[in-house]
Amino acid sequence: MKVKLLTPLIQSIYIAENDLRQSFKSVRHVVWSLLFPIFMMFTFSFRYGATGPDPTFSTFLIPGIVGMTAMFGSINETMSIVWDKSLGVFDRILAAPVSSTSIIVGKTIAGAVMGVISALVLLVIGSLLFSVPFANIGFVLLIIVLASFSFTGIGTIISGLASEPREAMMLSNLLRFPMMFLGGVFFSVDAMPLPLPYISKALPLTYATEALRAAMSGDITVILLDAIVLVAYMVGTMIVGSKILMKLMTR
Repeated sequence: MKVKLLTPLIQSIYIAENDLRQSFKSVRHVVWSLLFPIFMMFTFSFRYGATGPDPTFSTFLIPGIVGMTAMFGSINETMSIVWDKSLGVFDRILAAPVSSTSIIVGKTIAGAVMGVISALVLLVIGSLLFSVPFANIGFVLLIIVLASFSFTGIGTIISGLASEPREAMMLSNLLRFPMMFLGGVFFSVDAMPLPLPYISKALPLTYATEALRAAMSGDITVILLDAIVLVAYMVGTMIVGSKILMKLMTR
């Protein structure tokens, strides 16, 4: 019984490991994917007319950049689903035989791991260069993991709906960039004009950013409430994404 249960899990881990290995094989791909959030971090840390980074605003900015990086890393990694679909890789994997569930779980793990790794890199850079303190690193890691799985679910839905890689990139950018500016990364949600705050409250990045900022002060109530919302997003998006991919694989 244990062998039957372990086999799909081992298959999923192998698929995730293979995807991550392919992603990290190209050093330039990894570097370029991190340069964008690093550039945004340094650009927005300077207030107009200032000669150096604004410490107060940096404390507000870095948690948002970390959440944004988790979003970009997770969704970018799930774009491999579109390539695999267009190249017929799924058909070859299923002929192995590997269950469609193992493929979906493996792709999900790969996307979430990439999001976590990317976010942690930016967390270290931001903490070292801007001296941003976090009261509880455990809560920070929890939020990063939950956010990465939530964004992976979104990426899975996009990859399942897109018919080709170019369409997938267009759809992902159509979602990521508005979320980046409406998710409270660079601007406070409360300072946005109506009806933008209501739109912001519908975005998972808003809750990830809010929870990461709360982790700086150790506000456990806010962290737990945002974590519950992220869990709901994670479960909902992963269920929808899995159903879409399952239909594609069982045609």
